[in-house]
Amino acid sequence: MRDQPVKWLITTLSIAVGVGLGLAVHLIHQEALAQFNQGVQQFSGQADVQLLPHNQWLPDTLLETIAELPEVHTAAPVIDQRVRLEGLNQTVRWLGLDVFQSAAITPNLVGQVDSSAAAPTRGEIPLIASNTVFISASLREALHQQAHAQKSQRSPVVLADMNGKPVRWMIAGSLPAAGSGQLLAMSDIAALQWKLGAIGKISRVDIKLQEGVRVDAFMAAHAKTFSAVGRFETPREQSTRGAAVSQAYRANLSILAMVALLTGGFLSFSTQMLAVAQRSRQWALLAAMGTSVTRLRLQVLFESAVCGLVGSILGVALGVGLAQGVVEKLGVDLGAGYFNTASHALTVQPLDALLFMGFGLLATLLGGLAPSQHTAQMAIAQRMRAGTEEAGLRFANRAHWLGLALCALAVACLWIPPVGNIPVGGYLAVALGLFGGIALLGLAVRLFVRPPEALHTLGQLARSRLASTPNLLSVGLSGVVASFALVVAMHVMIFSFRQSLDVWLNQVLPAPLYMKVIDVQSQSISPNLQTLIQHAAGVERAEFWGSQSMVLDPLRPPVELIVRPLDMTQADQRLPLIGAQHPALKTDHIPVWVSEPMVDIYRLHNGSTFTLHLDGGLQLNAQVMGVWRDYSRQHGAIVVPKAQVMRLATQNNNPLRDTQGAIWPSAGTTPQTIVKNLTAQLVNTGESARYTFAEPGEIRQASLAIFDRSFAVTYLLEVAAVVIGLFGVGTTFSAMALQRRREFALLGAMGATRKLLVRLLVREALLSSALAAGMGLAIGLSFAAILVFVVNPQSFHWTMEWFTPWRDLLVMVAVLMVMSTLTVTLALRSHLQHQLLMQLKEDWS
Repeated sequence: MRDQPVKWLITTLSIAVGVGLGLAVHLIHQEALAQFNQGVQQFSGQADVQLLPHNQWLPDTLLETIAELPEVHTAAPVIDQRVRLEGLNQTVRWLGLDVFQSAAITPNLVGQVDSSAAAPTRGEIPLIASNTVFISASLREALHQQAHAQKSQRSPVVLADMNGKPVRWMIAGSLPAAGSGQLLAMSDIAALQWKLGAIGKISRVDIKLQEGVRVDAFMAAHAKTFSAVGRFETPREQSTRGAAVSQAYRANLSILAMVALLTGGFLSFSTQMLAVAQRSRQWALLAAMGTSVTRLRLQVLFESAVCGLVGSILGVALGVGLAQGVVEKLGVDLGAGYFNTASHALTVQPLDALLFMGFGLLATLLGGLAPSQHTAQMAIAQRMRAGTEEAGLRFANRAHWLGLALCALAVACLWIPPVGNIPVGGYLAVALGLFGGIALLGLAVRLFVRPPEALHTLGQLARSRLASTPNLLSVGLSGVVASFALVVAMHVMIFSFRQSLDVWLNQVLPAPLYMKVIDVQSQSISPNLQTLIQHAAGVERAEFWGSQSMVLDPLRPPVELIVRPLDMTQADQRLPLIGAQHPALKTDHIPVWVSEPMVDIYRLHNGSTFTLHLDGGLQLNAQVMGVWRDYSRQHGAIVVPKAQVMRLATQNNNPLRDTQGAIWPSAGTTPQTIVKNLTAQLVNTGESARYTFAEPGEIRQASLAIFDRSFAVTYLLEVAAVVIGLFGVGTTFSAMALQRRREFALLGAMGATRKLLVRLLVREALLSSALAAGMGLAIGLSFAAILVFVVNPQSFHWTMEWFTPWRDLLVMVAVLMVMSTLTVTLALRSHLQHQLLMQLKEDWS
């Protein structure tokens, strides 16, 4: 290791990167799930089961019916909404509780009056007063920081945006049981209903059952009774659904981390195999002195283990630091918005660190396994002779048969169905294909690097030299080919995804101008404002729509219900449909269009019929008229025509709450003019801060920026793999040069200058790197096809088009060839400076 430190350092760093990325992803997601489950447990308290709405609200008239059931001990109504406070950049979770009922189920959520709080109005009790609120410690700290930033006194009053109006609440106390980082507020449920404009509505009912009543029996007995308005769900089901929300995203990030580990394993294999070949006479000498074959093999494995152990320790430190940095900057949602939490805590379990250290150690041990088995395959007399390194790698002559078998097996794995949304078959195909492609590298060397008929030029001499050592070359380039192939695969997949997203955005943004409420949780575009916009000067027409979350399966994440102006004649113009639209609509059914994930997850297709349950007991018989591509809602979306829902809905169970709009200017009017005019009118009404306007180009740019941020880890991994590959080329040729000292001495004795030797090595490096780039490109493109057409559809349930970034790939090939040549030149210059006598000394002796 001391003799060739750079070679071992690159392998160690590759292992460290793989362990670090894997551990960071694991720690961040583990903390996110822990906080989510803690929140579920906290907000469920001692509730055995909860009655939840299909969309957003339940009628509070259900309370009496539920409370009278003989199995029910206590039924507590809850309002659970996200509300924006003046001055805060994020929303606050606001609970409305009936403290008399909630005290028996969720006593930790009932506020405690502070002695320092302002005295309540005479005759009012703070817990049930109409204008008092209790806040968590984290929310109090956030309000304090806001006041400090504004250089104002901390006020005992908070202004909350409710039902489109600012509402004043007096801080009466705290919520000491709130978890760390939770921005939480609690007030009386009746007061909150009134000020939210939700009289007669509640978010859920927490139910505590009588002693001895089984939850599953209760749900089975009464689910049908309440199916028109809601569904029963246990806290455990909510935790399962929380884990499912980010399962595919977490799995894919973890696979990317394993890619770095796999690259490190190949570099370990290449490094050790070359080292074993170079030290064949050392092994022979030790064997002649009585060292057993087992001890020779253990020596090689021990060297790999040292490399893996050091890399794993560095990787654990890197992973903890990276995870802490991501948590502090982005929170615990992996940068993808899956979890809404303000806590920046991070807990590292020793078992997790040991587990990922074990992964790193295993990768290097697997890389050193084949070299260790190879130490005793040659006879002692044969190994004692000079120039036996190539013969010591003769196993590569037959490796292509194993490579063909592995590639065939990889193709067969493509038909393995996903397991829990994890494309096991796709990942196995990539792994087996990588091993198979590396095994075919020796055959590629023999096919493309043929010995010349004569040696008249320096290029012919370089070809002759490489053709005489195909086994050394194929083994030495294995780590480079592996890293470059994985870089190509990831880059093509991301490029295809990004281009598909760009095309999709152009399809779904046909209007010249769009508007949206800033806080879709609590705000909407009122009918009066819609009328104002539709009749504004310069507006030809405008459309408005809204969306709501809907749980179709308690064990799956919610889908998005989009209610927008749409009919069958214009569906293909407004939605990026995949395939033809269903020709006929059944009687008494409304047409709906579902996104691609609905096909995989819920088995819906053209012509399928199902029932949509909306708030207020509204049930719609729906028929799927088409499937459309949607890159913004991973777990599925359903588009429902607004006009038909409005016709069936009544005043009391209207599920519509428009939060977005599209505006078409009349001829001669620019979108900027309309924005200026509408903003001026909204300023007069005091509502300008509630809405945002954007043109399609701005939305597209923002969406692509979010995409790039989500794949930042992948981009970093690409750069790391390229750098590791470049160093791999340099260290490979450096190792090969050590065994060629006598060759260099002989060429020097024949009159070759040092400059001529450098030129010879440069040509060899160019030929070798071109071969490595070609093989890596071919393997990478096949892997990209697996990622695009198998892994992504099975992970995220959407498809994408294939786009080949030929310019990027050619640049990557050129950079690999140029940089590897420079790296080789710098790495070998020192080996060409030894005196001729010292270079020939070994042969003389």
